[in-house]
Parts: sequence; structure tokens; C-alpha cells
Amino acid sequence: MAAGQEASLAAGRAALACAAWAQARARFEEAVAAGDVAEGWEGLSRAAWWQGDQEATLHARERAYRAYRGAGDVCAAARMAMWLASDHLDFRGDDAVAAAWLRRGRALVGDRGPCVELGFIVVLEADIALLAACDPVRAERLAREALEVVRGLSDVGVEVVALAVLGSALVASGQIEEGLRRLDESAALAVGEEFSEIAAPGWALCHTVSACAEVGDFGRAAQWCRALHSWSETWQARHFFGVCRTAYGEVLATGGDWSSAEQELLSAMEDLRLTRPALTAPTAVRLGRLRARQGELVEARLLFESALPLPQAILALGELELTGGDATAAADAADRVLRRLGDANVLDRLPAFELLARARATAGDGVGAAAAADQVEAQAGRLATPYMRGRGRLVRAEVMLAVGDHDGTRRAAEDAVDLFAACSAPFETAQARMLQSQALEALGRPERAEAQARAAREAFALLGARGPARRGTTEELSPREVDILRLVGRGLGDAQIAQRLFLSPHTVHRHIANIRTKLRVRSRAAAVAYATRHSLL
Repeated sequence: MAAGQEASLAAGRAALACAAWAQARARFEEAVAAGDVAEGWEGLSRAAWWQGDQEATLHARERAYRAYRGAGDVCAAARMAMWLASDHLDFRGDDAVAAAWLRRGRALVGDRGPCVELGFIVVLEADIALLAACDPVRAERLAREALEVVRGLSDVGVEVVALAVLGSALVASGQIEEGLRRLDESAALAVGEEFSEIAAPGWALCHTVSACAEVGDFGRAAQWCRALHSWSETWQARHFFGVCRTAYGEVLATGGDWSSAEQELLSAMEDLRLTRPALTAPTAVRLGRLRARQGELVEARLLFESALPLPQAILALGELELTGGDATAAADAADRVLRRLGDANVLDRLPAFELLARARATAGDGVGAAAAADQVEAQAGRLATPYMRGRGRLVRAEVMLAVGDHDGTRRAAEDAVDLFAACSAPFETAQARMLQSQALEALGRPERAEAQARAAREAFALLGARGPARRGTTEELSPREVDILRLVGRGLGDAQIAQRLFLSPHTVHRHIANIRTKLRVRSRAAAVAYATRHSLL
């Protein structure tokens, strides 16, 4: 190797070590221009990765893989195969391509005994099993396998990530105590050790923050989010903090700081769109939920549709259908998600049972609603946090109100108020107070009922929530929606309307769904009837 090329490689390594990504990229580009050297291509791929440059990263990774294979360095080639799998998922969402690269990496080092490269391949497989396949049982098994692979090795990068994935998998399957302990162990390693793979601590902290937020341990999520923010600032890691600030946005939204939550979620969407577009779906769902609470139902629907087929997006659209009065569509959405998720996935199945219970109650199926509410409370009990238990009691109160058990509603709503107040969840607290008010009114206690309703209305007003009574006015329909609704009233189908207005049938269908959501009606015919009564047409 020429002296100039070696100097460029040394300068590139030094720049990587201090997060000078542009400088590192320039030095490694000089090195590979002087000759096809594997380390130069790998260094270039790392610098481009931190910059979020999709094409340059993938090209350089592939060149590094081929160069290492040509030099007979199978461990380094396996490392590049692992990162190519990760990049194809994060940049493009190409799960089949990712799986092929992971198989290639395993084949290269599978018979060479324990090594760091095999450990990272196994831990990425665990990550995919948890986040993409929603299979916490397989994720737990693979995370434990990764820990065994690197047992006795000095590199802690695999260990910190494997512990985080293991903790997240345990939380998802309802093993809260051990799961949170593993997450804390991982996060403490992430902030207290030095790593040869500098992405490892961010990877681990992202899991920790997200899992804590999803299970309703908001205090723990906020603490580790601050640690991740500090790490992200040091390494200029916009995409890492983009994933993390999505979870933190949920923490802020639940805590009632909707303005800050909105800023966090919008910033996260922008960061991820620029650097990791395939990772935007969970952020879109969380931003959509906030928009729905703010009363921006059409924007919420668009965000949810952009995140399909994510199970959370399916459920969020089902919630909108229920808001519009279509309990059957809501129940179908819940059933669809439950069919996709295994029984072991406690955390992800809980919101599906919540939607199913409310949909059945709305449809008048008291027995079915009670059975679904039983599932909600059982799952929430396994997840254990006050927030989750409060959600269980809230659903129970809704179901009891629907079947006319007003004293049962009062008790369940009071429990929900206490649990939500304990974890500072003002929106859910206000929802529970409204149910409590309805129950008290039915029990002949009007003064107490009005006091609870007043407290709920004040809380909604402070949050900026716009409830059903303030939505669904005819002024909210756009001119295009009025045109479409007028043609629906004339008996035209979607295809005929699309042809008449030079739109696609899908666009027409989405407009009609938005109209039903805005007017809070369950069918096309009901939308036309509403518009006719209000002289809209």
C-alpha cells in the first residue's frame, strides 16, 4: 500500500473517531481512489451512513464486502453483510434483501466459533423478529443466543444491544420486571462503556426509551431519552434521535404537553424522512394519534394510511371508523390485528382488545364487549404500570356504561382516574371523568356529575383537545368533498365519480371515508342524509 493511501486511511479513522463525518468521507474517498482497499470502502460506508446518504452507503458497503471476500477476511465480510441487511431495512424497507444478506453473513462465520460479527448478525435477527415480525418469543431466544455467542469476548457492543432487545422482548411478552431490569442494565452499559462499534450504544438506548414509553413507564423513558439525546449530540446522530424522539413525543403527549410533543414528532418525521425513510411509519402513527386528539381527523387518517400495514396503523384507522359510528369496521380492524399477532405479544395485542371491546359495546354486544374487556384488564395487569392498568379500567367503564351498569361504571371510572392521575396522563384522566359523570347522572347525583364533567371539560380545553361536540360541522367539508357527496347522493359509485371528476377510484374512496369521519356517520347514505338535512347539497 502506498504511503499516501495509508495516510488517507489513518486520517479517515481519526475523523471517524471524533464524528467528523464529512472529513472522514473525504479521506476515505481519497484512499479508494488510490486503489481498491477494503478498509477504505468500509470507512467510506460508515461516514456516509452517519450522514444518511443511502446510495453512497450501500455502494461502499458492497464494495467493502467484495474486497474483504477477495482478501479472504470472512469475518470482515460478514460484518459488511450484517450492515447491508440493516441498511436495506432502514433505508428501503427491503426485508427480503435484508434476510438474504443475514443468511450470507451467517454462512460466512457460522462454523468459525464465537466472534463479534456473528453476535451482531444474531442480534440484528432478534431486532427484526421483535420490530418487524412482532414475535417477542423468537426475539428473546435470539437475543439470548447473541449473549452466549459473545460470552468471554472483550467487545461489549453486542452485549449492550442484545440486552436491550432482550429487555424489549420480555416487556412485549408481559415479563415486565425482568424486562425493565435488562433494559436498565443495557442503558447503564451504553452510557458507561467505550465501544469499538460506535452505533451500538445508540441502538441500545433507542430500544430502552421506546420500550419504556410503550409500557407506560414514562419517568424511566424520559431519563434514558436524556442520555440518548446527549449521545446523539456527541455523534451527530439525527436518525438515532429521530427514532428516540418519536417515543419521547408519546411521553410528552401522554403527559399533556401537546405543543412540545407536536414539535418532537414533526422533527422526528423530518429527520427520518431525510436519513432513514423506511423508519417513519411508527412516527406517523404517533403524530396521527395526536392529530386525532386535536380534532384534525382528516390529517390523522392520512398519517395512519401512510403507515400501513403496521398493526398500530390498522388499529388507529379502526378507531377513526368507530369515531365515525362504524362499529363493524372497527371490530374488523381489531380482529385483523389479533390474527396477525401471536398470543405471546401482550403489549401489541392490548390496544386491539381495547378497540374490540369498545366496538362491541357500541354495536350493543354486551357479552362480547365484556369478554374483550376481560382480555384488556388481564393484559394490562401483566404489563403492571399504573398507566396500563388505568387503560384497563377505562375500557371496563365504557363497557359497563354501554350495558347500563351505572354503579359499576362509576367504580371503574374512579379507579381509572386514580391510576391515570398517578402517572400524569391528563387526557385519559379527563376521559375517565366524563364516564364517571355519565354514571353519576344516571344514578341520580346531578351535582357530582356536573363537577366531574366540568373538571373534564377544563382539562380538555387546557390540552387543546377538540371533542366530538365540536367536530362534524358542515363547514369542515372542502369544496371537493361537497362535489363528491353530491354525486354520491345521485347514486353514483366510486368508479363513476372518479371518471366524472378525473380522479382515481382510490382517491374518491378516501374522500368519502374523510367525509364520514368529519360528519360522524357510519355510511355513505347517512352522510347524504346529514348533508341534506343541513342544506349542504
